[in-house]
Amino acid sequence: MKNGVPDYLKLFIRREGKIVLGRNFSNVWLLTAMLVASFFSIAFANGSLNYLGFKMDDPFIKWVDIKENRYTSGSLKGLEYDLSDARNQERYHYSSHSDDYEYSYHFFGREDGMHSYLRCRFIDAGNKELVKAIAADKNRVAGIGAVEVDDLPDNCLGLFVTAKAMRKLGYVDEKGTLVIPAYLDYYRPSHGAAGLGFRTSEGRVRVPVPVLGVVRRLPGSVDILAFTNLYRQITSDAFYMNNEAYASSLCYFIPEDVDEEEFDEALSGLIREHAGVDFRIDRQTFCPRELYSWKNRLLGTDKGGYHDYYIGFRKVVPADSIPPLVANKINYLLLDEYAGRDVHRLYEYEYSYDRLGKGEGNYISVYFDDLKNISSFAEEVVEKNELEIEMSQINAKENFQALSVMAVILSVVMVIFTIVCILLFIVNLLRSYFQKVKRNIGTFKAFGISNRELQKVYMIIMLALVCSATLVSLAVVSLVQLILPAVGLVREDGFGFLSLWRCDILSFPPAITLSAVALIVVAAAVSVHLVLKKLLSATPGDLIYDR
Repeated sequence: MKNGVPDYLKLFIRREGKIVLGRNFSNVWLLTAMLVASFFSIAFANGSLNYLGFKMDDPFIKWVDIKENRYTSGSLKGLEYDLSDARNQERYHYSSHSDDYEYSYHFFGREDGMHSYLRCRFIDAGNKELVKAIAADKNRVAGIGAVEVDDLPDNCLGLFVTAKAMRKLGYVDEKGTLVIPAYLDYYRPSHGAAGLGFRTSEGRVRVPVPVLGVVRRLPGSVDILAFTNLYRQITSDAFYMNNEAYASSLCYFIPEDVDEEEFDEALSGLIREHAGVDFRIDRQTFCPRELYSWKNRLLGTDKGGYHDYYIGFRKVVPADSIPPLVANKINYLLLDEYAGRDVHRLYEYEYSYDRLGKGEGNYISVYFDDLKNISSFAEEVVEKNELEIEMSQINAKENFQALSVMAVILSVVMVIFTIVCILLFIVNLLRSYFQKVKRNIGTFKAFGISNRELQKVYMIIMLALVCSATLVSLAVVSLVQLILPAVGLVREDGFGFLSLWRCDILSFPPAITLSAVALIVVAAAVSVHLVLKKLLSATPGDLIYDR
């Protein structure tokens, strides 16, 4: 006896096990094939649920646009009033809303002769849920992350731009890789700016606007998303470059790969040569918060709780004013020297602080925490204010909700169907095997082997069959799951078709697969116990003489 198991039982298990497992383990492979098909179904269901969950949590799906109806007296101001009601917010499960503006504006490309119209959307800086989702890892190509969005000031001029728009503007290298600048240049009409020494293209001047990040996509398929402060300045004179103060100023952003002392020396040398004035370069000036770019570093916090933004920000503070033509000449000589190094001339803009009225945008967008009551919202709140809402967008949201429930139900049904099939296989296997060996079993019982010992033997054999088939099938499905992405077979946004161990919709990540494995083993053990109990209830004589 070893490990509490008598030697004769070990021999019994070994010899009977070979018969139960079948010639060349045929029963193992048959059960494995059944489990592989089942686990493939579960993995595909999990993968579909994960993809569906991603789409359900997509803020662009949860963000509903409501436009003013041109044919009625409906007003966005009335809707704004209703949306501000806390009772409506609780009832319809939305967390924020925003007065949005949407226009197309011209932007310069990487080269002087390159420029393009880009669709721009401007949202209220106070509602950052959408911006956090836009800056999330799964959507961000480069730039600030979602955790940094709260640090952005309300007067931020920064923008998020799609990778497609950046390629349209020529921001790619020889290999086709994106080259992401710290600032993008707005194509501003500024008649008379050439007389101050600005380089112009068809009367337009480059106006640097900070890039906060490059993303894969933006809501409404726009090219740029920014806060309404940028819209406010674009529509005011803040970016009008026929301005002597702008032309005379020399402020620069320097990226990390530019040597600061070398840059200071180059700048000071050009000022001495062309301006002939005393000056100093202020190296400690913090980059204005509204001009914060994704390439700025965050240094601590000030008393107001905001980060200070600083990286290579240079501001020339001359004793005497540098004439606009001279300052611009110095600037272009310096930029030519650092061409391709992402050095940017910045301006301390003369901002407009005009307030934008509530409900005066092109539309109002509402961010929903969940989609349960979205139809009621469309019927009761939107129609009350005689406004338009795209019902196909609402229907798509409801379909997502219904499909997620259906997918979970189908996964559970698949697990139940798998267990039933395996139980039928085990019961039939035991019955057919028992018919062949029941005379031998009767003889064993006659020689004193108890029913409990016989049950133990066949329980070990059958559980070994089930567990080995389960492990092999899990390994096969896991291997295929690894191979598919390697050969490029993935869904949109990089989601795999198979996900054996992860289901995002369920709270416990590997819930379906682990539950299926546990249920299969438990159900197999219970069924083996019940079948053997019935089969072994006969007397030795009944078994031997087939009575």
